[in-house]
Amino acid sequence: MIRKTFATLAVVCCMVGGFSSYSTNAATTYTYYKVKKGDTLYKLAKTYKTTISALKSLNRRKSDVLVAGETIKVPLLAAASSAKPKASSSSQKRTISISAEERKLMAQLVHAETGFSEPFAGKVEVALVILNRVKHPAFPKTIKGVIYQKTRSGYAFVPVKTGKLTRIQPTKQDYAAVDKALSLFPNDRRGSLYFYNPKITKDKWMLSRPVTIRIGNHVFAK
Repeated sequence: MIRKTFATLAVVCCMVGGFSSYSTNAATTYTYYKVKKGDTLYKLAKTYKTTISALKSLNRRKSDVLVAGETIKVPLLAAASSAKPKASSSSQKRTISISAEERKLMAQLVHAETGFSEPFAGKVEVALVILNRVKHPAFPKTIKGVIYQKTRSGYAFVPVKTGKLTRIQPTKQDYAAVDKALSLFPNDRRGSLYFYNPKITKDKWMLSRPVTIRIGNHVFAK
């Protein structure tokens, strides 16, 4: 995993050809920006050296109205070039960049583990488990490494062990859950590293882990 510190960036995602409906003016990579009171598309376009139409295309929106507190996408390259270098400090956030392949792989695992029965929040938490493992020293340092991590019983995740993962076609909701997790990840305080269905799991070690949250049929722990 490559970690970079930016003064004003949240999280980086790589876009793929599947988003070809975006305007050609829209950047192929983006980062998340939390809208502040007084922000306008004109102001943000000027700050990030892009255009209003490119921002609207990148965010798939027709309206020019911004709401304080909402999260929108801004072109990564423009954002990176406009950010002034600052000395490192404990207040700066470390971010995680992922490729389009990794984003799809995460969405596949999210769907394989949650299907259509678990709530959106549960999907987001599963995605956060992956990201938290990447950051944790006890796990592999890449998203692919975490998902395909081998264990004594085969693989860390059952859908990988059964071969189901590669056949999964993620839904828009699965991708949205991954994107939401990416935006939350820098500030995620729960730090969930595991999840299980208490009605199925008999593993004493897993059942002994500190519970972080319960969502749907899953218990999340660390």
